[in-house]
Amino acid sequence: MEEASITQLSSTPWAAALLNDPNWIPIRTASRSPKASGEDSFFAETLSTDRTIRALLTLRPSKQEEGDLAYKEIRTIVVLGTGLNGYPSIVHGGFAATLLDEMCGILIMLNLEEKARRLKELGRVASAPSYFTAYLNTAYKKPVPTPGKLLCTAKIERQDAGNRKLYVRATIEDGEGTTYTIGEALFVKAATKL
Repeated sequence: MEEASITQLSSTPWAAALLNDPNWIPIRTASRSPKASGEDSFFAETLSTDRTIRALLTLRPSKQEEGDLAYKEIRTIVVLGTGLNGYPSIVHGGFAATLLDEMCGILIMLNLEEKARRLKELGRVASAPSYFTAYLNTAYKKPVPTPGKLLCTAKIERQDAGNRKLYVRATIEDGEGTTYTIGEALFVKAATKL
């Protein structure tokens, strides 16, 4: 899927520039893969059609950071169809908030997967914690147009001392400087595995 997305996205100048930037590496987006448990079925199945999300490609920084969080941000290129409209040629506001929430989740999962990989290299196994959205404050700056290509970002702003809370900022942009929607979110680690 990633190769097809890269080929499709390379025709858009801002997307091609990001794809060719050595500071960013395309990665598999875990929530776009169907799972037997039904986890991620909303983005992996329901929103994986020609009318909804036609393509989605996530990029992470090429260099890891020191500390508990290997990656503080991601960038995701999303290609939307017209099946997400609230008004003609404008995405539904609820979907814009959903997309912001998903971008935050992709970033958090990337870090959890990296932490598990590091522990495995050390011969240790740890259960992956679950983080849930405690709040997502959404600011709608401009209508998100459809169909089209979007640049979505997520960045961890801070983490509490106990690593229980993550504060994340996400955006939906046009890739050329226009910001459509901004999300400020708090994710909280579940006390026990669900």
